[in-house]
Amino acid sequence: MNRPYLAWYVPLVLLAVLPVGVRVLGWRTPHSEPVDPAMAEEGRTLFFHQWKANDPLANGGDGIGPVFNANSCLACHNQGGPGGGGDLEHNVTNFVVRSVSDGSALSEGVVHSQAVTPQFQETLRQVNVNLPAQARPTLASLRAISQGDGCHQDRFPPGVHISQRNTPALFGAKLIDEIPERVIIAGERAQRLKWGLAPADGEDLPVGRALRLANGHIGRFGWKAQIASLSDFVQTACANELGLSNPDHPQPSPLGKPDYRPTSLDLTLDQCSQLTAFVGSLPRPVVRLPEDSAAREQAQAGKVLFKNIGCADCHTPDLGEVEGLYSDLLLHNMGQPLVGGGSYGEPPVELSRFKPGKGPLPGEWRTPPLWGVADSAPYLHDGRAPDLKSAILQHSGQGARSAARFKELPAAEQQGVIAFLNTLRTP
Repeated sequence: MNRPYLAWYVPLVLLAVLPVGVRVLGWRTPHSEPVDPAMAEEGRTLFFHQWKANDPLANGGDGIGPVFNANSCLACHNQGGPGGGGDLEHNVTNFVVRSVSDGSALSEGVVHSQAVTPQFQETLRQVNVNLPAQARPTLASLRAISQGDGCHQDRFPPGVHISQRNTPALFGAKLIDEIPERVIIAGERAQRLKWGLAPADGEDLPVGRALRLANGHIGRFGWKAQIASLSDFVQTACANELGLSNPDHPQPSPLGKPDYRPTSLDLTLDQCSQLTAFVGSLPRPVVRLPEDSAAREQAQAGKVLFKNIGCADCHTPDLGEVEGLYSDLLLHNMGQPLVGGGSYGEPPVELSRFKPGKGPLPGEWRTPPLWGVADSAPYLHDGRAPDLKSAILQHSGQGARSAARFKELPAAEQQGVIAFLNTLRTP
């Protein structure tokens, strides 16, 4: 390089790097605050409490409902202990209604499975008159409609999509909450660089994106990464799963009675903080290797294969200082077979190059952390996969390459990958 060019080149590089350097110096080092034991114990009481209408713990509010999906947090979060995942029976039914002309979301929400009285009961027909009057559709029935398998006259009506969400486990949630946003963004950039600046909306390469929310934060909780913090996750769940309104989240109005208004809030901010403290106190999942030497070697070999076939591209073993998470917390386009829209309310606005107001795309899902995965069946966002092998083989879109490589492995090596995943246990 000629010296005159060098004289110009060095300042340009410094100008490019300096803003990043200043930002790095300004980033605060995360400081983990221990959970207050007394608050966590109060939160545990609320987590186990079976709520009812006009409940004495509801501070003069209307208590549970009027529409809800369960009467306690524990009812859904119980596999492997309090705070774990849930079975298909407690799946949540989501809907999204989009404009047929431009695809924009007109309404989104939940068809709640229960109500305090029959007059409030929600059904699919309240989403669209051409849907059945079902309050608790099974996953199998919804998939049959969406696939048009001949058992029903038609698929979902134009512009309407119904899907379900399986209950996620909450173990180690405080550690996820404390991962700096810059770490998640760095992972997003690293994936784009690794795959030659490939776009995140493609289905060929495992390039994810961080969901940038309207409040400027990065989403990290929820199947669509639509919630930025553990406290917000807890308050959102209280409002929308139990019908317990709180300072930051109103309870949903019944689909058939949108003018319903509660008399007052059900939960105080202190109660929400106590619940968050309890969830934050749940221990992280653990790795349990088999005692038998041959089985241990098989699991360890499976861990290597897990990386070699590309699973670790998205299920990143470590994220920041959190080891063994097996997630990048990014959204990945998983293709048409795994589409699913709908959220608790209006879609979150994100500020990236994707169209503002659209939020996560129907085929995008946050990479679910795999720690504790051995004790959290069924799998995938709606629980359609009954076991780990089925979950791997049903990966499509950006996960299709790894699924194909897994399928090509000899049976013994496939068993090794599953053996490795079976070492990731709940605490």
